[in-house]
Amino acid sequence: MKAVFTTLIAITVLAFAASVHAQDSSGDADATKAKLKQMEDTWEKAFVDKNTGTMESMIADDYAGVSSKGERQNKSQLLDEMKSDTDTFSSATNDNMEVHLYGSDVATVVGISTEKGKDKDGKEFTRRFGWVDTWMQRDGNWQCIGEGVAPLPENK
Repeated sequence: MKAVFTTLIAITVLAFAASVHAQDSSGDADATKAKLKQMEDTWEKAFVDKNTGTMESMIADDYAGVSSKGERQNKSQLLDEMKSDTDTFSSATNDNMEVHLYGSDVATVVGISTEKGKDKDGKEFTRRFGWVDTWMQRDGNWQCIGEGVAPLPENK
């Protein structure tokens, strides 16, 4: 009888703990979504500033992506592309970002980026890209593990 009572208490405690965790996880999810959106904005700012140091810390060593030119690239190729880019950017902004969480350590962020600036010949441009980034939390830090980017048609 004592074993049954102890088991019932244990089950009740576990059920209560799971209920409390589920309630708290909504706030955790909101905080995670806000953090990932902020990281995406930091990514865009680093891109404009050609700040590869910031980018390097955000991109996982095993990153795998597809560039806006349809080329597969790893982390070093992405950073090299950024370093060698001859465009001068005046701004880059993210819009319509949606974060989708898959457990507590994996997420995708889908959005649209608009970049403005001048190419190497001084010609002004405005470019739009649709993208999806996959993020994973490792050792308490979120890193981008994969990305796909596609150019979007100009707004008319």
